[in-house]
Parts: sequence; C-alpha cells; structure tokens
Amino acid sequence: MPNIEVKLRRGTEAEHNTFTGAEGEVTVDTTNDTLRVHDGSTAGGVRLAKLSEAGLDSIPNLSALGNVSGTSAVPVAIDIKDEDTMTSDSATALATQQSIKAYVDSQVTSAVSKYSTGWVNTDGSTTVANSATLSFTHSLGTTDLIITCYVADDASGTNSFAVSLTDISQNSQAVQVKDITTTEFTVQLGSQGTVTTNSSGVASITSLASKYIKIVAIG
Repeated sequence: MPNIEVKLRRGTEAEHNTFTGAEGEVTVDTTNDTLRVHDGSTAGGVRLAKLSEAGLDSIPNLSALGNVSGTSAVPVAIDIKDEDTMTSDSATALATQQSIKAYVDSQVTSAVSKYSTGWVNTDGSTTVANSATLSFTHSLGTTDLIITCYVADDASGTNSFAVSLTDISQNSQAVQVKDITTTEFTVQLGSQGTVTTNSSGVASITSLASKYIKIVAIG
C-alpha cells in the first residue's frame, strides 16, 4: 500500500451535534467510528450507518433481506426454507427451488397414476385379432379410471390411432372394456375389427389381425 496518509477533521458525537460543516465536507465521528457528511446548514451533518447497523454484517444461514410486513419497513432477514413437504406452511419464509419442485412432483404423483401395456400383439397364448379377449394386470383400482385403447401396425407404434371404446353388442367394429377389477381389466376386440377414418374423413373397417394394441389407463 502506498505510504500516503489522509486525515479528515474529527470529533466526538457531542462535538458534531454543535458543528456545521461546509457543503460537501466529510468529517470523522470518533464516538461512533463512522463518517458525517455535511451540507453547510445542518448541525452535525448526516451520519453514515456502519455495516453492522445496516444489518449486513451477519445474515443467518439460508436467509434473504426483505420486508414481509405488507407496508414500507426496514429490510430484515427472511428465512429460506428447504422443506420438500412444506410442513411449516409459513406466510413469511421463502422456499428453495429444489423444495418447490419436490413438493409439486409429490402432489402430481399422488394425484395421478398411469398404467400402460406398451405395444403388444399377444396376451399369453391369445393373439391380437378380431374377436380376441385380452386381460391386463394393473394396480390402479377401479375408481374413476380413464382407459384408452390404441392400435398400431407394429411394436414401434407405426400408424397408431385411438380406438373408440364402444359396447360390442351394439357395434361389432369396436373395442370394449368388459370387466375391471382392482388388479385386472379385460378387453374384448370387435368381431369385425374396428372403424378407422382417413385424412378425408372417410370411415372404413380395419381388421385387428396382425395389429398391435396398447391400453393406457389413468386413475
């Protein structure tokens, strides 16, 4: 450090209270170990706050400076909580990004479950074909299930389309979920296959022989 020494006028707090410095003058308050900035008219000038007085010398772990009073106020340390379950239910604390993601993920997981057979062309010894009955094991229970059937040309899902689930007794070109238990549902394929619609909106009957199906259930 260069050997240069600069000294400012100095005095105690009491001395400053009766001293009016020149405009722009800076003096040292030896009582409070800080500076005073003067404007040429205010006795004592304006005392500058030290770091410790501003509350910035020490901030608690996982905290931020802010104001949660709802009105103008001096900033204070606000907790930042890393709670995956949000159990504290605080109206004044912030949450970490990780805890927010973990909480949202847990809510989505608990609210919705999904089951998919994947693309299959057999059910044990039963082959996907017109009139075939296939059974699949699941773990979604029986309440408020949404079931969709898809048909494709191969195990990669080529040319896949969703099939209308319709009462087989009323329409032999359809697919019907005949039975649902807490662990299994049975799918009956129509005796004439299913109805498809081309890009022009023209319907035709498609045989399910040699096709692959995928059952997706959400509940």
